[in-house]
Amino acid sequence: MSDELKGVIITCVVTSIISIIGFIVTYNSMKRNFKQELEKEKTSVHIEKMSVIPYSVLQLMEKIIKSGGKGDVLADFIVLMNTIYAYGSPKAIMIAATMQKENYENVGTGNFDKYRVISLYTILATQIKYDVTGIAVSPELWLQMKLNDYSKNKSAFKMVNNQLVKELDLNNEFLIK
Repeated sequence: MSDELKGVIITCVVTSIISIIGFIVTYNSMKRNFKQELEKEKTSVHIEKMSVIPYSVLQLMEKIIKSGGKGDVLADFIVLMNTIYAYGSPKAIMIAATMQKENYENVGTGNFDKYRVISLYTILATQIKYDVTGIAVSPELWLQMKLNDYSKNKSAFKMVNNQLVKELDLNNEFLIK
């Protein structure tokens, strides 16, 4: 075999190997970029759906408080729970499930602990706010803004809130100090 033929064969083989390696690298890079874009799209859908939920939770709680639990809030509650289950984080779903479990256990008995119920709503709104924005605030701030007798009941809210945060293994920034 002549030296020219060997040179041509080696050049073709090296060029082919480089092309194959380039194809593999490009394929893996595009695959990774596609997965990242897909993940970003999923995240943006979740954020879009959940961004209004903290506000909805707090509005629903205000409706319940103003109506003394007698108002027609069931439809709003169902929509809220469905949205949280469909788009919420595992922690938000866990809080909502705890709320609903306690609702089922206490229906017809009148054994509702108002501090626990209010704390569950504020913790749920706080958790979803944290999931959507990354900002952790104490639920105490909402309680101070909305409850005119919060100062009198601070110790009860603090005890129940902190127990729930620990029981549900939530962010320690949700504790009332």
